[in-house]
This record gives sequence, structure tokens and C-alpha cells, in this order.
Amino acid sequence: MNIMTQRQLLAIALACSAFLGACGGGSDLQQENAAQTESVSAVAANSGTQQTTEAAKELFASSSLTASAISASTSTASTSTSTAESSTVSASISAAETDTEDSSIRYGADDFAQLPELDPLTFVRQQYSDGSYLASADYAAASTVKWNPGHYVEYGSKASDFMIDAGLRETASMPFVKGIMVRANWSQLEKGKGEYDFSRVDRYLTKAKAKGKRLFLTLGTKTFNGDAAIPNYMRTDQYSGGAFRIGTIIGTFGENAALYDDEVRDRLIALVQALGRRYNNDNSFEGITFNETAFGQLVRPMSDAQKEKFFANLAKVDTAARQAFPNSVVIQFINYPSNLVPPLFANMKDKGVGMGGPDVFINDPDLNKSAYRFNPEAKGIVPIGMKVESDCYNAVRHGGPYTQVDVRDIYRFARDKLYANYMFWYRYTDRHNPWQDVLSMFKGEAFPDGGAGGLSAACPSKFGNCAARLP
Repeated sequence: MNIMTQRQLLAIALACSAFLGACGGGSDLQQENAAQTESVSAVAANSGTQQTTEAAKELFASSSLTASAISASTSTASTSTSTAESSTVSASISAAETDTEDSSIRYGADDFAQLPELDPLTFVRQQYSDGSYLASADYAAASTVKWNPGHYVEYGSKASDFMIDAGLRETASMPFVKGIMVRANWSQLEKGKGEYDFSRVDRYLTKAKAKGKRLFLTLGTKTFNGDAAIPNYMRTDQYSGGAFRIGTIIGTFGENAALYDDEVRDRLIALVQALGRRYNNDNSFEGITFNETAFGQLVRPMSDAQKEKFFANLAKVDTAARQAFPNSVVIQFINYPSNLVPPLFANMKDKGVGMGGPDVFINDPDLNKSAYRFNPEAKGIVPIGMKVESDCYNAVRHGGPYTQVDVRDIYRFARDKLYANYMFWYRYTDRHNPWQDVLSMFKGEAFPDGGAGGLSAACPSKFGNCAARLP
């Protein structure tokens, strides 16, 4: 592909992003907007802002996109390019941003309610009593599990190919960066009942393979900013509407799958089983993760019985995932509410499902009580995978004041206090451009450049055997 063709295609993607961004970023919130702004800056730095802008104007001359809007989408590039001293250009900060990075956009009062903890063995007993799920011992005797602990570059459900390619290119020579983690929402994978479209996952996997890397898939069932979490066919009374609405502090709405409904649970399990049939035996497919357990800011109240049923069914989804992916790593991210996490974790530990979290905050009292306290219990028994979200670079706790957190402190906390086998680093270039700090850390002389990049590589005891590749 010649240089002009590349510029033209990038101009198309960037101009589209400028307009589609107004429709909402889903679970990725404002993060993908920052990524797209970085795309503009990077393209401009390499090919010239004026040429990129003109190419976009020419290609969109017959469309509803105006030339002035395209020019606006590249104006940041001109400013950034004039001061750029490195290959990665920091995106400019929106005037709407404040000095506080408030991640409570993802949580609500029900997530922080102080209620008596449910008996930790509740879900384990339920699953053994109903007879429909395999016993714990059956998992330990399973065949070899693909095991490639280390660091992964993480992306949201709206990440562009340009951004994924950039991350793979930046880490190509780093053997301890084992691959990428990309999120795909349920609605993106199932178009009609049983009508699966895995082209997105195939594309991510192909990209990883081409660089000798691996893929983790995050299956999203919770979204923000107007994106759909579930397939449209489920929005009926048969599935209790399929999802419940959640609000955010910025006035937008998202949704969370109504897992308190057994039929919703069964449809999610069917999707997981289909994914397992397609990817479990692929040596470049490292594993599957499930998003955080927090309900979010409920628009309508949920009964205590519904909340418990939600977690009981999520436990069954986790167990089914372990069955569908006997040779791959399965991880459930946990955080809130604190009264329901203990029985979910107990079932995960019993079945060999890994634990992790969507955030690595180095000083968060709430997460210490509700989630991080389980990391020592999981150590050496099940996989531990910790994700560094955008918020983690900008504050030491949820809702904390903006501060430039040293990525080395994040790494040490996840390694030494959370006992991580996997770290998933969000490729976040806004604010103070922490992704550049991550790359600098990776390239530093003091950073372990072999194995798992300083993380524990011991095979979890719940696995019968671990190997980099299946025989």
C-alpha cells in the first residue's frame, strides 16, 4: 500500500471518528476519543497535516461530512506536531475535563452498599446440588492449559485497527509483552438468536498471530454512553427486557445484561460455548475474560433477590466458560458489591476460573475490602490477571484527585501485592500520555526482559499442566 493510500484510509477513519464519537463510546467512554486524537497526531507527524486534511476533504466531498468538520478533527494534530519530540504524540486534553478523574461513572450506590456477606459457599453448593455442572476435581484432571503469563496491551470495544496495529508494533521486540487484550460486547458477536459473527475476534487474532503474539478476548456484557450490551432479539418479556439501564455522572445511559433472568444466562452460556468451539484449541488464543461485577448506577431499583440471582447466574456462566475453554485461561473481573463477591470468588476458585480486576489502584480502601483481599487466596491456585484502566494512571483510588501516577508503582503493586500473572495495560495516551511511560518502563535497563516480565509464571495448581502451546 503506497503512502498516499495509507493517508487517505486514515483520513477516512479519523473523520468518521469525529462524527461517530458524538454517539457515545460505550464501555470505553472517552478513552477511544483520545486514541483517535492520537491517530490524527501520529498521521500528521508522519505525512503532513495539510495533506491528510486535504485527502479527507477530497474523499468525503460527496458525503454528508463537511470539510470544515474534517479540518476540525485534524486541528489538534497541527498543534501537537509542532511540539512533538517523540514518536508517540500526546493527545490534547478536552476543555471539559476537570482536575478529578471520577471513575464513579461506572458504579452506583448499590455497588457500595454495606450489607451482610452471603455465605461464600452458596454458589458452589447450588451448582453441586443441581447436578448440571462438572465437579471441581474434573477440571484439575483436564488436559494441558495454554499458559503465557506476562504483559498484554489492552483495548476497548471501539479500538481501531490503526491503534491495535500501533500497540503490536511498539511491543513487537518485547518478549515479555505476550499479546493484546481486546473487548467485544455481546451485541457485537451475536446478531440474531444463535447467529454469531466472530469476524472481529478473527481479525484481532490474525493481527496477534502476525506479530507472534497472543489474544485475550474480553466478553463485555456492560456498556455506557448508549451502546448496546445485548443482542436486540433479547429485548422482550421472554428475557425480562434482556438488560437493565444504568446511568452515569455525565448524564448518559448504558446497560447491563439482566443475568438475574435464567434465559439471559442460558443465551450467554450458548455464546461462550460457541466461542470455545472456535478458539479453545488455537495456540494464539490465550483466554477469555468477563467484565467487572459492579451493577452500575441503577435507573430502576433491583431487589435483593434479583441481585443474588444475578451473581448466582454469573457463577454458572463462569463455570460454563471453564468447561467451554478447558485448554485456555478464563478470568472473571471482580470488584463490587462486597457482599456478593465472596461466593462468586469461592466458585471461581473451586472451578479453576482466574480472578482479576478492571483496575489497579495503588491506594483504594474500597477495593482493598471488596476485591484485593482475595488475591492472596487466589495466588498459586488460579490465574490472576489485573487490568490497568485509564483511571489508574490518573488517580490512586476511585474518584480520587487527578495525579500523575508513576507506572512503576502500578507495576510493583500488581506484582508484589496483587500477585499478578497477567497485567493488561490500557493503551491510554490522553492526559500526561501514560502509555509512553509504560513503554519507557518496558525499555528500561532495570525491567525484567525475559519470561513474564517480572510477574509470577508458576502454573496454577487448579491446572493439570501448563504449556506455552498445546501439543
